[in-house]
Amino acid sequence: MIEEKRKLEFIHEFLDTVEQKGIATGSRQTPFLQEVLPYISLEEEPTLIYFAKRDSDIQINGYLYSEETNTLNLYVVDYEPLFVKDILPGVNMTTIKKVATKAKRFFTQVDMIMKIADRSMDFFDLAKLIIGKRSEIDEINIFVVTSKFYLANKPIELSIPGIETVNVHVWDMDRVYKLSEAEQGIRDFELQFESQYNKTFQLMHVPNSTGKEMIDCYIGAMPAELLAKLYDDWGPKLVERNVRSFLQARGGTNKGIRDTLKNTQQRELFVAYNNGISSVAKSGDISQIGDSNLYEIKSLKSWQIVNGGQTTASIHQAYKNGIDLDGVYVQAKLTILNAGKEVNNENIDRHDMEDQLIAKISEYANTQNKINKSDLLANTRFMSDIEKQSRSTWIPTFDNRKEESKWYFERARGQYMVDISRRSKGKEQTAFKKMFPKENVITKVEMAKYFMSWEGYPHVSSKGGEEAFKRFMDLNSQYWKQSLTTNEDGDVTRPIQFINNDFYKELIARRLINVYVTNIVDSMKLKGYRANVIYYTVAMLSHLYRDRINLNEVWNKQGLPDEWKDVVRIIAANSLNYLRESAGEQNVTQWAKKQECWDGFIKESATVLGAMI
Repeated sequence: MIEEKRKLEFIHEFLDTVEQKGIATGSRQTPFLQEVLPYISLEEEPTLIYFAKRDSDIQINGYLYSEETNTLNLYVVDYEPLFVKDILPGVNMTTIKKVATKAKRFFTQVDMIMKIADRSMDFFDLAKLIIGKRSEIDEINIFVVTSKFYLANKPIELSIPGIETVNVHVWDMDRVYKLSEAEQGIRDFELQFESQYNKTFQLMHVPNSTGKEMIDCYIGAMPAELLAKLYDDWGPKLVERNVRSFLQARGGTNKGIRDTLKNTQQRELFVAYNNGISSVAKSGDISQIGDSNLYEIKSLKSWQIVNGGQTTASIHQAYKNGIDLDGVYVQAKLTILNAGKEVNNENIDRHDMEDQLIAKISEYANTQNKINKSDLLANTRFMSDIEKQSRSTWIPTFDNRKEESKWYFERARGQYMVDISRRSKGKEQTAFKKMFPKENVITKVEMAKYFMSWEGYPHVSSKGGEEAFKRFMDLNSQYWKQSLTTNEDGDVTRPIQFINNDFYKELIARRLINVYVTNIVDSMKLKGYRANVIYYTVAMLSHLYRDRINLNEVWNKQGLPDEWKDVVRIIAANSLNYLRESAGEQNVTQWAKKQECWDGFIKESATVLGAMI
């Protein structure tokens, strides 16, 4: 009941944010998809579009195409804000499949759709891409993004003629909620293998010659049936630290796992075929067997699978389908984090040490499934310092009243809503929202996109928040990692620098400029490529007038003065025309992600725009 109450509070806050944005834009589906995308956190963000044809039950809300892998991602939204107040809104497998089929029909009926499309329509590029690349596309991923809870979590099977692999990924509010909870810190829990499952397993201890005892590492194999039962009982809680883990057994790799387990002659070879799992735990009941290097694992505290989430889900699926797992073993590595111990006579903060170690273990263990830098670097001192500045810096007022609100930097996804839920309903939550209004929440990837656009990298912002964040961290590496410099005395370690309040204010100023440009672009009702136009307009504004726009003044006034309106209008209109015309036969959104596109915009338009304004 407590968990259900937390989920209800979460979804109310989440959808309230969507509704507020929807009032401003007149749309609900796009703001909802925008709010969920940071949780999906792919390497590149999809292009957001909207097409719906009710009489033929077709709908599409976004797409992303990878030329390297010939993979097309299609996004379709199922949004329903109205539900019974105290009951979690649920959705069943039939409805999810029906929504996924809407996206499938866009692909299969694209020739009909193309007949009603023209270049000004935002779905034109997708239709053109499908027609041009149809014979090359090997895999289609349909992302169903729903505002309900898909608690059954059953895999959705779809096929598309001519496409080898079709995957349906369901992103429901339960999944978003769990990711949000995971980023706020893992609650301790105990796994009693011996007493609860009547099963233990043995691993070999890896000798530690450093004497620091930061970790204890064990390697070996564990029974696949035990792993399946653990996942059946504890579910996604076991993979909360595996931030890129898809909880459904999908895709070619997972199909291979299932096929191996089904084949009685192949089953014993599973341990040879599969890379197994990499896991961490805080502690456990682990005892040495005689004088050997073998140890019996009887229980573990807060056990987390940081690599191997898909392997685990596939084994669990086989177990649920009645496949005999007796005699099947999974290669396993277990790292015990000796947090709280003294290391080199220095007391290390337990949680900080855990986060840093797990981040590194996750990054290095996940060579097949990339971990996003924004997830791994959320706990750097740089991010924490920005968070601290946002909690202590008041927004200036203009009518002699006392300052009463602040910006809220969201270092971890869902942090704002978790902060609200920690406070009592009523006066305490109201006071918090007054101090940190929803419209003043800024995420780390949003901040990175605003920064990169103003600094002259609109092509990087166009790639999405993840790429922008990586480049943002690279450009500001002096604030979070040490580096070596060479002088006449040899190599010298450059210390990490601290950010100051002015640095923080200038970060927010870039966001204020972006919002100023966004509002003007929206008022112009330009058709197509909205995000790219905004990034390129901000970048060109900076390129032409950086010496006249003081970021500290933007902070003090909380925006740009109206005198820049006409300037922004001219640049925005020129940006759209340039992107369309310079792309030629290329997909415009893909063209906007290239350095050559920005270089060409400067070469062709900067002089003209400077002279016109």
